[in-house]
Amino acid sequence: MVDYRSPRLRGRAGVRRRERILARDPVCVECAKLSIYRPTDEVDHIVPLHRGGPDTDANLQGLCSPCHEAKTLAEQGHGVSNHPEWLERSLIPLVILTGPPCAGKSTCARMEASASDLVVELDDIMTTLDPAYRHWTGDRNKDRLDEAIRLRNRMLGSLSDPSCPYPRAWFIVSAPSPVERAWWHTHLGGELRLLHPGVAECIRRAKARGTPGAIEGIHDWERRSRLPWTPQRSKVAIDADGWPTA
Repeated sequence: MVDYRSPRLRGRAGVRRRERILARDPVCVECAKLSIYRPTDEVDHIVPLHRGGPDTDANLQGLCSPCHEAKTLAEQGHGVSNHPEWLERSLIPLVILTGPPCAGKSTCARMEASASDLVVELDDIMTTLDPAYRHWTGDRNKDRLDEAIRLRNRMLGSLSDPSCPYPRAWFIVSAPSPVERAWWHTHLGGELRLLHPGVAECIRRAKARGTPGAIEGIHDWERRSRLPWTPQRSKVAIDADGWPTA
């Protein structure tokens, strides 16, 4: 079998070039496209070596950990990570609101959050990206959903930045499994709340709101709450010189 992978510069020469790229791209090139300026954490091959990309400066770029994780998972065919391992604990007060559809998570955030707080909710991000989007009224566009998850992950990542401008943050996520809820709480810190008025009440609210599609989501939440859960993880290993092994 022909190996189309380009050879990799390793050893001291590889370390020196890594330092050179970090100096050339001090901020993440992907975040900068969105006018978000996060420091570069990783040096990335724009076209991966295993896909024939050259191991040259022109094929290298500086990325922050969130963007690097998203790109790596996409290259592996995993899409975007819903549970990125690079997340760190929030430096500002944070409330994580979990529960099934129609449990009152968004209502709670609207009632308790101030105008200057940051509210992180995937459906709000989807609506920002596509004003025509309506939750529970049709299938989500996969590409748009991936884009929304990337933005959500960046917003969550910003909570551990000392320069985060928000006084408080609210993160809305369904997290049906107790293990998943513990995962978010361990990684982000803050206060964890589970809102669940009961299946019958959630279904009543879904019908009253004119979103009968949410009823299936309520039953799915209950089903997944009883199943084992593990987060999606990247399979990429990193060499001692800081470069991915594949």
